[in-house]
Amino acid sequence: MKPTLINLLDVMAKHSDAHTMAAKAMPHFVGYMGADNGSLMLLSDDRVVHKVLATKETFTAVSEHKVRTVLSEGLAGWALRHKQGGLASDAGIDERWVSMGDSAIASALVVPMMSRGTVIGLLAFHHTDRGYFREAHLARAAELAQLVSPLFDIALMTESSMESLAKLCRSAAYPSTVLDWQGNVKVVNKAMEGLDIVWEGGNFSQSLLPRELNVASIKECDWDGMRKLTSLPYGAYATLFRGAGVWIQLAESA
Repeated sequence: MKPTLINLLDVMAKHSDAHTMAAKAMPHFVGYMGADNGSLMLLSDDRVVHKVLATKETFTAVSEHKVRTVLSEGLAGWALRHKQGGLASDAGIDERWVSMGDSAIASALVVPMMSRGTVIGLLAFHHTDRGYFREAHLARAAELAQLVSPLFDIALMTESSMESLAKLCRSAAYPSTVLDWQGNVKVVNKAMEGLDIVWEGGNFSQSLLPRELNVASIKECDWDGMRKLTSLPYGAYATLFRGAGVWIQLAESA
C-alpha cells in the first residue's frame, strides 16, 4: 500500500464518529487527488446524514434544495444510481454537472463509496482547470473510496446503534445513561437527570459516576449483575454494546 494511503488511514483511525472522520480526512483526500477542493456526503438509505466540504466554506451555506437537486439531477446522483464513478472532464458541457454555487469548477469527478453492496457515501473532487481530471484520476479516486468505505461504514453503523440506544434509554423508567467508549455522555434520561449525578454532553470523568460505581474509567464498567452505589440507595447494571458504548441503568437496591 502506498505510504500516502497509510497516512490517510492513520488520520482516520484517530477518530470514531463519522462526521469528524470525514472533516479531518477530506483535506488529505483532496491533496492525494491533486484537486482544488472536494466534498464528501455520507448516506443512510440514500439520505444524506453527513456532508463535508474541503474548502473554507461549509455546507451550511448550501441549501437542502441544492443538495437534493445534485442528488437527483447532478453527477453525484448519477454515481449514486449507477453505483459507479462519474467523470465530468469539462463540467461546462457535461449535462450531468449541477453546480452548488461554485462557478469556478471546470473539471469534476464523483465516486460512490460502497460497502456491503450499498452506497454509503459520495466522494467528489473539483478542479478549476478544464480537462484536468482524466480516467486515471477516476481510477485513483475509486481505489481511495474502496479503501476508506469500510471505515466510514463502521462509523455509521456505530452511530446508528448509538441512536437506537439513545431512544431506548430515554424511554426507560429507571435512571439510565448511555456513554460511548471515549466516556462521552450521549444521553441521560429524565429519571437520571433527577439524580443530578451525570450530565448529557459531558464526560464520564466529569460526573459523579466513577465515585458512585467505584471505577476509574468507562472501560471498567464491565461487571456482572448489580453493583451498589457508594452513597445513593441504588444499584447499577451495565450493559455493554461493543460497537457503540455502555448503557448504565440504576435500580433501587434492597
